Amino acid sequence: MVARDRGQLLLIGGVAIAIVVFSTILFAHSLAVTDAIATTGSAQSIERLADREASVNRDLGRLAVETRGDDLDGYETRYRDALSNYTVTYNRVVGSRDGTYLNATLNESASLGTEVNQTKTPAKQFKEPGGGGGNKWNLVNESTRIVVFNITYVDLNGGGNPTTIVVENATDRWTMTLDGTPPGTQKEILVNGVSRCSGSGTAHLEILSGTCEVAGSTGTYPTFASELEGPYNVTIKHGAQSDVRYRFAALGDFSDIHSDHKAPYPVVPAVDTTYDTPSASYNRTVFVEVNST
Repeated sequence: MVARDRGQLLLIGGVAIAIVVFSTILFAHSLAVTDAIATTGSAQSIERLADREASVNRDLGRLAVETRGDDLDGYETRYRDALSNYTVTYNRVVGSRDGTYLNATLNESASLGTEVNQTKTPAKQFKEPGGGGGNKWNLVNESTRIVVFNITYVDLNGGGNPTTIVVENATDRWTMTLDGTPPGTQKEILVNGVSRCSGSGTAHLEILSGTCEVAGSTGTYPTFASELEGPYNVTIKHGAQSDVRYRFAALGDFSDIHSDHKAPYPVVPAVDTTYDTPSASYNRTVFVEVNST
């Protein structure tokens, strides 16, 4: 009887040890993206690390939402600064309390998203980056999220068909036409064929928010997102007819744009986190989802 009880206790103890070892292996496997990990802690300390990491990840998401606000233009700089401030505060509070130190930095090259822009002065024709596509070119295909789309319309180049931005899905389309009276500075912006704002001077267009401004006069128009479901294809027609500056950032297929003329943009930011604790030291990259505009 005693021998049988002893055998059952040994069996239960062996199962418990196996569960602890298996849980530890599962956690280590979840760190597959880490650059390095060195841990000397128990299963309990590893669980604390997982909880701490989950808490930090939630903070990174809140920071991303707060720094984004309603203006994605310059968002990456604001988020980078916010991560730096968060790291300092975290280490001052948590590091001094339990010896856990963090470094969180924006990894723009690993972030999901692409930017294409033409922002230098003087403005240039709204042609494909690199100079082609004067008649028609694709800015992005199959875009699931567009977060920056700003245009400064400086001049109209002669007569002929005016520049038209076409945003379309599988069944419908939305258009914006950069029109006016050449030669000169008179501008007229039409959305789906309806005049939305006009005036003499440079036109500033916030396409995602549906606003335009010419010589101090403002107008509004329906946005493509309010009329169409994604994913979106964005095409520029007759771009040689207008001189513009623009900035565009999105998730999607930018394969029609040469690599020299596009750059990473953190639509979904990647954050490199380094943890240094008494029981473990490791690095990993976290993707921080931010709600679309």
